[in-house]
Amino acid sequence: MFAKHDTLVDRIFVVIIYLLMLLLVFIMLFPFWDQIIMSLSTRTAALKGGIRFWTWPMTLNAYRSVLKSKLLGQAYLNTIWRVVTGTLWTVVLTSLTAYPLSRDDFPFKGVFTGIILFTMMFSGGLIPNYLLRKSLHLIDKRIVLILPGVGAYTLIVVRNFFRSIPQELREAAELDGATPFQTWLWVIMPLSKPVLATIALWSAVGHWNAFFDVLIYINDRSKYTVQIILRRAILENELRSMEIMPDPFMEEAMERPTPDMMKAALLILTTLPILLVYPFVQRYFIKGIMLGSVKG
Repeated sequence: MFAKHDTLVDRIFVVIIYLLMLLLVFIMLFPFWDQIIMSLSTRTAALKGGIRFWTWPMTLNAYRSVLKSKLLGQAYLNTIWRVVTGTLWTVVLTSLTAYPLSRDDFPFKGVFTGIILFTMMFSGGLIPNYLLRKSLHLIDKRIVLILPGVGAYTLIVVRNFFRSIPQELREAAELDGATPFQTWLWVIMPLSKPVLATIALWSAVGHWNAFFDVLIYINDRSKYTVQIILRRAILENELRSMEIMPDPFMEEAMERPTPDMMKAALLILTTLPILLVYPFVQRYFIKGIMLGSVKG
């Protein structure tokens, strides 16, 4: 942590920086830890309130009550469908769109790039988007949640990454008889794993956490996602309507989880899965975003 030539002032400064970083980490992680402890607490411990660093004994009653909800199970399936299909759609469509824009021989690429950049500053707004989807008969259909699937910023990042790939590789493939599509599929895509993993992570996190578009476009409760269940349970206090209630036949009333315990368990169940994805793409994330943002 310290170098041999560091002065006393330098060492004090480094210590202060580390302390501030530890404080920042604590401030960010403690609310999540507090909800974990709440979800594992007994009814008696949960009713005490206050700041919770630990609890004993622990119980899984809150998770048992939450996982009995059929609506929550369906919401998980809907969310998984949205994340998988939406992420694949975004990666494929973004890379297909970015590839011609990265080629020097693509006509009017400056015009198309300008139109794409224009959408970063101006958009039609909520009402025109709703009317468009309604005219296309997409309201209350799951596919409305993954359209259009391409963002301007993401597209520029991927385009810049493609431009950083040596042009000689593309020319060699085309000299061997490869079509532009084959060059994209067999040459460009295998070399673009860092940026593809990056935009896949962005898309997956975005789809997992999204709830506003579900509120606007989905009316059928069987097509709700987990974030809608979480929102209604926490903000609107609709545990009963969401079919998330403690077992009325539990042997002892004191063992029944409180609403706050079930909300905490629901929060953990809706947050933890997406957190587990990040370690698998972490090694690609920084490399992909840096190369896609700087080069080209």
